[in-house]
Amino acid sequence: MDSAEPDDVFISYAHADNGIALGTSSPMGWVTALAANLNEGPNVFKKCIFIDHQLKPGDQFSDDLLVRVGQSRLLVLLLSQNYVDSQWCGKELEHFVRTHADDPEKPADVYVVEIFPFERLTSVPPIIQALRKRLIHAKFWYQPANAASPVLSGYPSPKDSGPEGAAYYWSVLNELRVAIDSRLRALRAAGVEARAAVARLGTVLLADTTEDLERQRMTVKLALEPEGIVVLPEGDYIGLTAQEFETAISADLERCDLFVQLLSPTVGRKGRGFAAPLPQLQFQRAQQARLPIMQWCEQLPVEGQIDDPEHARLFDTEFLRVTHLAGFKSEVVDRVRAERARRERVAAAAQAGPAVARAHRKLIFVDDLASVPDLSNRLRAIIREQHFEVRALPPSAPLGNNGVDVKEVLRLCRAGLTIYADRSKYATAYNRLVYFLNQVAENSLEVERWGVYLEQGTVASEFGIESDDVVAVDERGLGDFLGQL
Repeated sequence: MDSAEPDDVFISYAHADNGIALGTSSPMGWVTALAANLNEGPNVFKKCIFIDHQLKPGDQFSDDLLVRVGQSRLLVLLLSQNYVDSQWCGKELEHFVRTHADDPEKPADVYVVEIFPFERLTSVPPIIQALRKRLIHAKFWYQPANAASPVLSGYPSPKDSGPEGAAYYWSVLNELRVAIDSRLRALRAAGVEARAAVARLGTVLLADTTEDLERQRMTVKLALEPEGIVVLPEGDYIGLTAQEFETAISADLERCDLFVQLLSPTVGRKGRGFAAPLPQLQFQRAQQARLPIMQWCEQLPVEGQIDDPEHARLFDTEFLRVTHLAGFKSEVVDRVRAERARRERVAAAAQAGPAVARAHRKLIFVDDLASVPDLSNRLRAIIREQHFEVRALPPSAPLGNNGVDVKEVLRLCRAGLTIYADRSKYATAYNRLVYFLNQVAENSLEVERWGVYLEQGTVASEFGIESDDVVAVDERGLGDFLGQL
């Protein structure tokens, strides 16, 4: 066994899970096929994958094999009851964790592949319990609606597993392969001995989902990480006790800039000792932590589709986006960038001194070309009561390249306010609002929020703008709007 050149991937599995079923069209076992398929596909990173076919019951676990485990860059663990019961697998895992991480509670570069539901495993060793709580990368089993037991996708081979099983297999395989390849490319770029240095943009808590959304959650995770966004939890919260969950999510929320949740009408399981199903608990804890929140669903549930009223309320929040997933992923990245810019502004204001910070809080930009008589005066009186000063443009001031330098007018403002009361001036109000918002975004200005005075409707219904930072206000709410800056 020549281990002079380190393997990229070491496949740790129970040999009992790799048998060849009678009648299958495949000449190899499920595990062998998986290992081979990790090296196939568009944009694949060609890697050296080690999978041991030699050990048989009664054989000794050799020192050479331990060396090979320790030198491998990544370990892919195929988790099943057979794996849990295997002494060999336990030695492989323990040695890899010991050689790749100082803390066994935080194993590095282990990719867990569930081929059977974790919740149904018995006598799980502590090291696997700790690892499973922190790391989960792929679940190849699924639960068909018409089946009593979970099904392993792609078994006995993708060709023999039917359209549903094959489609699920290739989808999960691709997600796993992309995650592994991304890590190996990062390691290769930084050198074999070094960890890739990723410029951190921010940290997101991507809430655990119900089983029907696990692929979508992995898609979002894989889209965020290349942008320099750290995605928590490092594993998941499923399988934790109620106390472990409270401890883990509190620690994770403390580190995060944003809470992101994917929703479906499925309520989700309620663990023993939990006050509510996991989707509800995660949302509640994020609210209590006062984190910015973004939620997503593909389409709103119809009336009566959800029996649990608390779960139904998750679809009736100001944070929910009903849109295609690709667009939502981009919105999350943009929101993390905005949160980072906000933190940098706060830090810069603090360094500049209390006087400068106070001055920044006292300025608001007001655009009232679509107002009505007396309304502007009443709103400006409220602004003065909150100890803010108004910046505005002359009514005839042209915008654009040949007009006023709007970004300089907005530069010291902490907020903006568009007054839309004269509905005959809709086009004027809309075009100016979009222009101002684009100036804020393109020039990374310090404007934290933008209020739109409306007598009816919402910013989304009136102008088609959906953003947590662009909100409807009225005379009663203007004071609260300013007080939150």
